[in-house]
Amino acid sequence: MTDVPAAASADHLCWVYGEDDDAFDAAVREFLAGGVARGERLLCVGERVIESLDGGIAPLGDTDALIADGALSTLTLAEAYEATGTFTPEAQFAFYDEATRTAIADGYRGLRVVADVGGLAVDPGTRDVLIRWEHLADEYMAQGSGMSAMCTYHRGIPQAALAAATSVHPLVHAPEAPPPFQVFFDDDRVALVGSVDTFGADRLARVLASSPVSGDRAVLDLGRLEFVDVAGSRVIAHWAQDLDRRSLPLEVRGASPLLRRMWQVLGLGDVAAVRFAA
Repeated sequence: MTDVPAAASADHLCWVYGEDDDAFDAAVREFLAGGVARGERLLCVGERVIESLDGGIAPLGDTDALIADGALSTLTLAEAYEATGTFTPEAQFAFYDEATRTAIADGYRGLRVVADVGGLAVDPGTRDVLIRWEHLADEYMAQGSGMSAMCTYHRGIPQAALAAATSVHPLVHAPEAPPPFQVFFDDDRVALVGSVDTFGADRLARVLASSPVSGDRAVLDLGRLEFVDVAGSRVIAHWAQDLDRRSLPLEVRGASPLLRRMWQVLGLGDVAAVRFAA
């Protein structure tokens, strides 16, 4: 992604920015302006995002008026922590679910959020929790909850943290370090796109392990996967095995002939039963 796309329901963007980044400021305002045009309530979280608000700059317009009308709210990271309590995926979900429902009850079409959460990715103790929350949030937005979000990260955070964060968004602006693969929800399917090799297999395993799939089956869409090696194939097989223990059969759609051949040669069908579909 090079520019902010036209606003739609269930938007979930990741924007990596640098110091004194005018393009970032413009992207924040563009994303929020799309929410105003759609009749959504706006929420900005984090000091850097709040700095991007300028009441006299198009296309967002007068932010002071939006705040006075209740259409725009801002929270520093400290205030956001106080609002959600302990940082867990469950606490974050409860906070944003309530905020989204309240926005809809107040007559808005939904809630549009810009949150600068890179600080949570720096600490290894909270990084995995953040990635689990990002993946849960993506599923929440994809199911038509009414929430949309732009998650922002400073490019100066550790590379491992940046790679983990960008890999769980469907749309990513990270020109200096694009993620090799992305995992996100597309309606009721988990989509895996890009390339997965030995170096990214552990990250893929952690994302899939935290994936909030439910229902009578799980669906993994590989139709846009460009490459996967043996390590990546084994990760998918072990995820299928974990799902099977939860009585959730896995259906894999769009697998390449090479992947299906590797599956057969490596005997991965003995690890867990997987149904391959077109």
